[in-house]
Amino acid sequence: AALFALRERLAGSPALPPGLLRSRAISGGAVIGLLFNLGFYGMVFTASLDFQRGRGLSALETGIALFPAVAMTMFASALSGRLTRRTGDRPLVVCGMLLAALGLAGWAAAGPDPGYPLLVPPMMAAGFGTSFALTGTTATVMGAAPPGRPGVASALFNTTRQIGSATGVALGGSLLSTGGGSGGGLRTSMAVGALAFLAAAALAWRCVPATPREP
Repeated sequence: AALFALRERLAGSPALPPGLLRSRAISGGAVIGLLFNLGFYGMVFTASLDFQRGRGLSALETGIALFPAVAMTMFASALSGRLTRRTGDRPLVVCGMLLAALGLAGWAAAGPDPGYPLLVPPMMAAGFGTSFALTGTTATVMGAAPPGRPGVASALFNTTRQIGSATGVALGGSLLSTGGGSGGGLRTSMAVGALAFLAAAALAWRCVPATPREP
């Protein structure tokens, strides 16, 4: 990372202009993307392992069990697109991240072996909240990109999101293997995801513009 930063600073035409990161909306949006992908994909990965290893579900049954989270992402995406011009991006991102944090905190507090019906609301909250926040965060990053640089801003945002996904999966797997059984490791992983969502909400409050965008 240090060598890349040095190379970009010395390059005549850097792939990632350092000035781009001075924008609070762009740099903050990139970190928010990292955090909500860490929380969401960490949840999906650890839940998948728990459903198959701990509950004995097949791969198909696990996919069906996780469907509530996926279904809510589609619904939230459509809804947030309609609301953003009325409310601005900040309320969408903050509320989405708080809802997702509440969902994963509920899962972490549900006990060592909760019944599946108790896990449906947390999954729905995490899926809805993450997708709800994604729309506003994407719009914030792209709206702050200087002329001629929207592609670079988009690449930065998507790169940090992928880093978040990989980190969430790696961290979740580590917690499952060292957590004294899948129950303890799973709850710890969900608690970490909830903290990531809370951090994203706090960052969004400072970095995401509050005023609605012009039509």
